[in-house]
Amino acid sequence: MDIAVSVVVPAYNTAAGIVRGIDSLRAQSLPRDRFEVIYVDDGSTDGTGDLLDSELAGEPNFTVVHIANSGWPGRPRNVGVDHARGEYVFFMDDDDRFAPEALERMLRAAERDSADIVIGRVAGFGRTAPREVFQQPMSNGSLRTHPILLSTLTVQKLFRRRFLLDNGLRFAEGRVRLEDHMFMLRAYLATERVSVVHDYTCYHWIRNQGFGNISFAPKEPADFLGSVERLFDIIDDHVEPGAFRDRLIAHWYRSKLLGLFQGRKFLRQDHGRIAEMQEVAADLVRRRVPASAARRVNAITRLRAAALLHGDPGMLRAVAEFESDIAHRTRITGFRWTGPELGVDVESTVVRSSTGRPLEFLREGDRTYWDLPADLLAVPEIKAAAEVGRELPRISLRAFATRSGDPAVLRLPLEPQVHEDPSGDGRFHVRLTGTVRVDTARANHGRPFTGTWCFHTRIDVGGAAHNDPLAEHTPEAEAVRAPAFVHSDLGSRFLNPYWNNDGRLALSDKGSWRPLRRALRTGVPATVTRTPGGLRLEIPLAVQPADTAVPLTLRCVREGRDPITVVGRVAAPERRAEPPRAHGTELPMAVLTATVPTPPARLGTWRVEVGDAGRVTELGPVLAWGPWGWRLSSGPGLRSLARGARRHARGLLGGARARLRGGTRSAGGTSGAAAGAVPPPRPRTEGPAPAADTAPAPVASHER
Repeated sequence: MDIAVSVVVPAYNTAAGIVRGIDSLRAQSLPRDRFEVIYVDDGSTDGTGDLLDSELAGEPNFTVVHIANSGWPGRPRNVGVDHARGEYVFFMDDDDRFAPEALERMLRAAERDSADIVIGRVAGFGRTAPREVFQQPMSNGSLRTHPILLSTLTVQKLFRRRFLLDNGLRFAEGRVRLEDHMFMLRAYLATERVSVVHDYTCYHWIRNQGFGNISFAPKEPADFLGSVERLFDIIDDHVEPGAFRDRLIAHWYRSKLLGLFQGRKFLRQDHGRIAEMQEVAADLVRRRVPASAARRVNAITRLRAAALLHGDPGMLRAVAEFESDIAHRTRITGFRWTGPELGVDVESTVVRSSTGRPLEFLREGDRTYWDLPADLLAVPEIKAAAEVGRELPRISLRAFATRSGDPAVLRLPLEPQVHEDPSGDGRFHVRLTGTVRVDTARANHGRPFTGTWCFHTRIDVGGAAHNDPLAEHTPEAEAVRAPAFVHSDLGSRFLNPYWNNDGRLALSDKGSWRPLRRALRTGVPATVTRTPGGLRLEIPLAVQPADTAVPLTLRCVREGRDPITVVGRVAAPERRAEPPRAHGTELPMAVLTATVPTPPARLGTWRVEVGDAGRVTELGPVLAWGPWGWRLSSGPGLRSLARGARRHARGLLGGARARLRGGTRSAGGTSGAAAGAVPPPRPRTEGPAPAADTAPAPVASHER
């Protein structure tokens, strides 16, 4: 069978971790005779080449090519393409890994769409991977119609080999910064057939410690900005003047040129280094960035650009310090289940990370400015660039979910409302509110949520972005947090929102049934009803029911006896009742119903448990025989019930003895034979139902 995919892997001094990547290639679901792997050892000095030779000896679809050291991945990749036989070529890094179905899924997308380029979903381990491009499928994509492609400019992608050859797409050789951007820019401009595998994590992009990752080496400003200028050359050579060209220039102007002057790495530079960077970068801006492109950058980048062109390195540092202090703090204010969808109400405030206090904005007439230090606002060109009024209504607050063990990120629906809260003296701060909607049946690209997921929000204020985990929450939110039973393509599942060990909101279908103990907080009493088939137990739970009944194993357990095991059902209440509330908000409500054979021993108690083998949890209620028949009770109520049962038993035993003796009771007592048994005292009236946001309260009911 013809080779479908050639995987080209440049290798240099990664003996410490390269075998993990080899193992991920061996584990591919695509048959071995459909793909080949070409390792190109770039003159390694740590034994990587010898390790590859010995490790891959005798594996017919693996080839090792040795070349003299070139110092960068460009030449090894070109050599790999020259040796490739596959219809498609994938460029893999030697310290990364494939997921098991990666090649099969990307090949399927390429053949289905006749694609020239296929981008498989990437998960970053120790490094930030693109996220927005993988939120929905793409076919027949192009840079003109899908500008989101600019968010993924690394070359770990599947390419049609004929497409590479016909367009003369080769990598720059030698130590060339941004060589992957140069390659991808030319490739994107040459096709209108780009596809995306959005619903499966194909590639694990890994930052290792102590080896690999050449792109993390320190940047020399002149070399790095020289590569930015080469990108501008490619744009000028291949794109006509106009809006599209301006958009492309603006991308690298913002992300790479001005990106040098932000963040912790920049702030660690000394004054002399910053002055050197500023001189080279300002010259490049004046020569190559037209005003029409410069106007396309966001508010915080405009501010950075003004500081760069002003010529004072101290001003550049001050702007970078201000930008790095922009953050947001999100807190959860409520939960709400609607069928299988969990709504999480959130409130987010733009803050200064250094103090935690709200970040203020300054309003002067009809203009709004970043609240910069006074010495910056005193510079006319800085103040002009600090005008942010147009961007504030467009502040972006987005919500994302990440599954444990898989750093790939899912975006969740969230439509925030922007509020301006006055601070006085012409200043105000910004707060956003909205509801994160988690469709547990379909949010995972049309599939159900499985496993354990955590959540975070990301804010973008005029280009200044910040992530914050969903963790902080109000007492009102905690009061209405409840689990749910849901139906999906995977059948019936129990989903529980909870706080993990880091205090973050998590949602899982893999935990125990323990959350049902907290769900006893409805304040509605459980009931026991005698039926021909046994005792019918009805236990109200603060749980979102599924649209149809869900089976749940229930056991009654008593020491020294075999457990009584039946299959119950959890469903919406059959009788309409006032729903339980917490802090004025309705709690969901379901009823666990099960009919158990009447226990043979009327004295003593039976614990109620739920769950199958390996996931059994004591629910809390206890089934016991007492003065008024069978009852369900939990918590402190059990002790009084047990005392009543003992008193009743002693009374029955004493009466029986008296009848056997035929005697009469003293102190005005009546003869058991003459007057009959004394009826048991009337049960005490229960107090008011406990508040729904307290700990589980005693739940008791008499046999009906």
